[in-house]
Amino acid sequence: MDPTGVLKSLWRYRWYVVPALLITFAVAAYVYFLGPRLYESTISYALVNPDVPTEADIERQPSLAKLNGDNPYLRSTDPNLVANVVITRLQAPATAAYLEDAGLGREFTVEPGVGGSGYIVEISGVGSTAQQSLRTSSALGVMFERELRSIQLVNGADDRFLFTSLVVAEPDRASEQFSSRLRSIVIVLAGGAVLVFAAVSLGRGVDATRARRRRRSEARARAEAEAAAAEAAAVAAAAVAVGTDTTPAASGLDDLYAPFRLDWVDDVPALDDADDEVHELDRPPSRR
Repeated sequence: MDPTGVLKSLWRYRWYVVPALLITFAVAAYVYFLGPRLYESTISYALVNPDVPTEADIERQPSLAKLNGDNPYLRSTDPNLVANVVITRLQAPATAAYLEDAGLGREFTVEPGVGGSGYIVEISGVGSTAQQSLRTSSALGVMFERELRSIQLVNGADDRFLFTSLVVAEPDRASEQFSSRLRSIVIVLAGGAVLVFAAVSLGRGVDATRARRRRRSEARARAEAEAAAAEAAAVAAAAVAVGTDTTPAASGLDDLYAPFRLDWVDDVPALDDADDEVHELDRPPSRR
């Protein structure tokens, strides 16, 4: 649609658009100032290589030779393998379910540290409060240490042949994630845009309904006017027909009463003749 046409439509139906905009801005303000918050805290671990006994150590302490050193990750040429395995296990859906059952936040990240080196692992826990975020990070740290140990004990290796973890940075405080707030506002604004177009559609629907009603009213009035005109024409036609038939009827009555007409009426002298006779009698005899 042409942008000019969109602006014209918004202006034409502004009384529907303005309430939608007010609702959108009110919800956005509520989400920004009073909406739920998300906090994030991070704990960092460093992986420490095991202290594998050397030949000299075994010679000095022969009992070291009896230790089980079958740690499969010591035979790998990839030094990041053990960290990647632990990260993969923590990212499983079961971890989120465990955190939810424990009343902690479901959102978290486990990834290699700075530079992508597997010897540094960063774990971030997210919660609706700062305290929940800290507890989530701590719980993930415990799970990281447990998983790191369990994956190396598949062959019963002795503790001296296991990779260990060392806490580099404790989650002392949680920081608010403003991105979550902005994400919520974007969602609200998107919903507001849909609401605005729905308001325009509502305005168009109301106008269409009014136009249909107006056309129906005009059609009804036109039909009534045509009916009245037709009725008036019928009455006028009937009146004309009645006036044409009266003359023959009158002539027929004259013919009907003709035998009863008095013939002596024709012999009655006219009024003028009667007056002349009266004046003649009033004259003196000498003047007659």
